[in-house]
Amino acid sequence: MPRQEVHFPTYDGLQLAGTLYNAGEKRPCIIMSNGFSGLRSQFLPNFAERFQAAGYTVLLYDNRTWGESEGMPRNEVDPVLQTRDYYDAFNYAIALPSVDPKEVVYWGSSMSGGNALVATAVNKCVKGVICQVPFVSTEPMIPVSAALCEILLQDRANIIQGKEPLMGPVIPASREDVLSGVTQAILKDVNAVEFVEELDRQNILWERMVSLQSLLHGVTQEPGAVIKRVAPRPLLMIVADQDVTCPVQFQLSVFNEALPPKKLHIIRGASHFDPYYGQAFEENIEAQLEYLRGLFE
Repeated sequence: MPRQEVHFPTYDGLQLAGTLYNAGEKRPCIIMSNGFSGLRSQFLPNFAERFQAAGYTVLLYDNRTWGESEGMPRNEVDPVLQTRDYYDAFNYAIALPSVDPKEVVYWGSSMSGGNALVATAVNKCVKGVICQVPFVSTEPMIPVSAALCEILLQDRANIIQGKEPLMGPVIPASREDVLSGVTQAILKDVNAVEFVEELDRQNILWERMVSLQSLLHGVTQEPGAVIKRVAPRPLLMIVADQDVTCPVQFQLSVFNEALPPKKLHIIRGASHFDPYYGQAFEENIEAQLEYLRGLFE
């Protein structure tokens, strides 16, 4: 089915790179971005193709500083700025002939799942939001950012003086490094190793490094604090019951605080990284398509 590589501008003058999956004239639209260090090519086309086949136009894009999108410093995660980019993606999408401007849904996964929730709480023009294994609370990040606070602030001062930013590995080098506790990776999850092994098997590019300033930025976003403002737009939250990257208890607590209409789908026996491919993906995409049918039909 038709798709097109596109670029759209942000409020602060960047060009974000995306792929438009055209489902026809004036169709409902799903705006998608990936999570922490994720690229739009990392399994998200599988979601977009299924949405497109079901009659939904999709705008899938790389977050600023990642992939083919502009932004400096490279490979930096700033959830506040990424959330604002959802507004610019919305403005771009509703001007397209293939999009019904009254029928737009935000979609996000992991870090962008939290961003999508915040963007929906602010942008009252969207129809609903899908967030899978979402980052909803800074609590799990605070111990790390606090322990590195002096280093992170000195790094910030060094960057202002023109030095290169400190970088750190995103994914552990091996399962053994995780289990032994020696890994210095940001995502200390053994399932993250399996995830990138699957990316390698499918010859999908992934980024190994992220700026350490991302740890400072990450604790400035608290999606759970605005969850009640999502209503009355319908919320679908996908939770993997073995998630340790975005701990399950935080996701369920935030979902319980959300006002109706809302729907929770729990994928049993799945980790944070499982809903992107394989059998967990099939269960996941069916739950999302069911939500969309109820929203638009």
